[in-house]
Amino acid sequence: MKIGFLIILILVSSSCKDTPENNSDSTKTDRFELLPYPDSAEQEKYLKSQNLNSFLENPIDLQKFKSKKNRNVTTSVNNGLKYQYHPAISDSIFYGYNFITGSIGPKGINEIVVFKYGENKHRFEDESEILIEMRIFNEDSDLGKANLIGLSKTEFESEFGNDYLTFDNGIAYSNKNKILILEMDSSKVKSYRYIKLNTEKIDIELIEQIIN
Repeated sequence: MKIGFLIILILVSSSCKDTPENNSDSTKTDRFELLPYPDSAEQEKYLKSQNLNSFLENPIDLQKFKSKKNRNVTTSVNNGLKYQYHPAISDSIFYGYNFITGSIGPKGINEIVVFKYGENKHRFEDESEILIEMRIFNEDSDLGKANLIGLSKTEFESEFGNDYLTFDNGIAYSNKNKILILEMDSSKVKSYRYIKLNTEKIDIELIEQIIN
């Protein structure tokens, strides 16, 4: 009887070792080994793309910038240009803010174009206006992260990557209907234009149309 009892005990112990619970570690190990390891190059490319998209979505705090420039600005009204984004809103106008900076280059002063609508469209303090274009020729620390004059091509590639279009004297980054056109001189930004476009089809032909 004792011998029979020992044989049964051994068999039960052996069976327990093969249960799913005791094989869970092996299963987990196999499962983790199947997961792909992250590619650092792809991660870096993704992060730079996110940096670019974030900048193009909101390059400047327009209201904060305007509050610093309310004594050094002139304004003009226009109908907007063909390539610019035209929101489908009636009772609207395009406004140009011309901001005077400490130094004015040969191309003139910095200009920001906005789309204004509604009862406050003729007021400088209008907070509902939509940023359409920035034409920046001179350094201005009040621009914050959009103070790009003088930065090198290498710095842009480090921040935004190298997925850009190249034209005669510069490069252009874009995402959907937003574009950043950088005019370079000795691999440094001489001037730039940020634009919300009326199209998501962006090519060299459109860029040349804009800068010419």
